[in-house]
Amino acid sequence: MYKNILIAYDGSDSAKLALKGAVEIGKKLGSNITALWVRDSVPHFPETVDEVQEEKEAADTYEQQLSGEVDQFALKEGVNIDFVSLPGNPAKVVVDYATKFQSDLIVTGHTSHHNLWGNLLGNIADKISDHAPCNVLIVRKKNHDKTAHK
Repeated sequence: MYKNILIAYDGSDSAKLALKGAVEIGKKLGSNITALWVRDSVPHFPETVDEVQEEKEAADTYEQQLSGEVDQFALKEGVNIDFVSLPGNPAKVVVDYATKFQSDLIVTGHTSHHNLWGNLLGNIADKISDHAPCNVLIVRKKNHDKTAHK
């Protein structure tokens, strides 16, 4: 059923739960699994060229960290997980990637927003689920506090 699973992975606790859930499903079904990190764009109005270089180096270092985390988890679980990094808006890039590479399932972590900000804008998982070309699994912590949204 799910031949190509795409994980939205940013290294957060909720993304790690998504990774775990996606691998659990993928192992049972023999799926191809890809972890996608969407990196922020370089600052729009950098003060100096050095700022741009510092941001790029920091992003490259973080990308290596995330790739290492995914590789370690894949090795531990005995699966192959491709790691991809692309720049842009996280929700748009995830949906576009899923469309282009015919993902059957997108797995993402749940990140709660509180008060006005979350009510007006929603979160990345909401945006992905609204626009995805396939099924979306939003992985939550087991002790998720449902009263936090009231």
